[in-house]
Amino acid sequence: MPLPNLWQLYGLRASPFFQETLGVTSERYPLSLFVGREEERQRVLAVIGGSGSSRQAIAGPPGIGKTTFVQSVKGVAVEAGYWALDDVVPLYVGDDVEGLIGRLLGAVYGAVIAARPRAAGSAVEAAGQMVRAQRLTGGGANLSILGVGGGVSRSKSVSTPPGAMQVDGPRVLRDLLDYARRHGAPGVIVHVNNLENLGERDARAAAELLRSIRDPILLLEGMHVILVGAGEVVHRVVGRYPQVRSIFSAPLTLGPLGLPELRALLDRRYAHLAHSPKKRAHAPVGDETLERLYPLFRGDLRAFLKVIEDGVTALLGVARATPPAPIAHEEIHDAIRTVTERQLRTNIGEIRYANLAAWARRNPEKAMTQAELQRLWGLTQGSVSVALRGLQDAGCVEALPRAAGKPAKWLLAGTARVALG
Repeated sequence: MPLPNLWQLYGLRASPFFQETLGVTSERYPLSLFVGREEERQRVLAVIGGSGSSRQAIAGPPGIGKTTFVQSVKGVAVEAGYWALDDVVPLYVGDDVEGLIGRLLGAVYGAVIAARPRAAGSAVEAAGQMVRAQRLTGGGANLSILGVGGGVSRSKSVSTPPGAMQVDGPRVLRDLLDYARRHGAPGVIVHVNNLENLGERDARAAAELLRSIRDPILLLEGMHVILVGAGEVVHRVVGRYPQVRSIFSAPLTLGPLGLPELRALLDRRYAHLAHSPKKRAHAPVGDETLERLYPLFRGDLRAFLKVIEDGVTALLGVARATPPAPIAHEEIHDAIRTVTERQLRTNIGEIRYANLAAWARRNPEKAMTQAELQRLWGLTQGSVSVALRGLQDAGCVEALPRAAGKPAKWLLAGTARVALG
């Protein structure tokens, strides 16, 4: 017997409030569901199409849709002949040049194989061997593998001692990009992600990494890099060194989707997930819920969709007959608050929850400095710093862009504001 699907009550095959990223190759979450940001997308596409290699930074607060936006950019570019993967290249805290070059080479190699599954030749073979050696050994090894790409059948040994990726990687990557261009691709697009809540020291290290690979990697013909992360961090990373700043286009900052775009986004999801193409799916929540709750999240679409999904799921899980009409705002709001409060208490503990409650009682709209929170919470400066880091990691507070010479300020995030009423 099949498991119950609560969303069928509204004529839907699955939740329309999913938070997964849309993708070029995803059937479940296709790029056809993307809504808005046409002007910003055209700007990035113009950067890519305007030269043989490019570097573009995309900034914005967490959850606003940066990754899906870049997926939409890649989708249009792929239709124009560029090669790209849905996958992203992560940039880690404590990263090194060897590891970053290896992941960039792996991304370009993956894009080549995805576009031409039977790719063959010395450039493809060398790249495949180096990528496999890097993934299997974490850096150095002697590895004997079959040739890759479907067109190579002989076995060949490749030596990758420590440091080989840094020494030989740029040459192998250059040859692989030349292969892509010879086979009709104007270039390969690589999406570098993970620049979110990096501290000052981590951002400085990331900037040094980009400076180190500037000439051997970033300026290679056919290489198009899109660097994505939180606004302030992206500006610090790209702007720290003139060698990096001079080769990146001015960072593009994404703002929140408006309410009309949010409605269009959900309408498109309802149509895509309709249980029957002959029957119209129904919206589980109405405009009043969108209008009253979405502004609390200041554009954090991911967090907004999650609390709506949690609230609707809690209500639909109760045995009852649900008409194909939006749930009343008061009912969904109460369910969301109950579920979110319980989750927050579990995730951050009662002491931190009490800290947030004190902030909400004072003024949930107020941006607070660390000194103000010290007085409100009765904690030392160090304890407040630790608390803010934990609350930020839990999605309860968000740091505002810091003005020069001014103290840093934090705001209660939408999830916390919903839980605290």
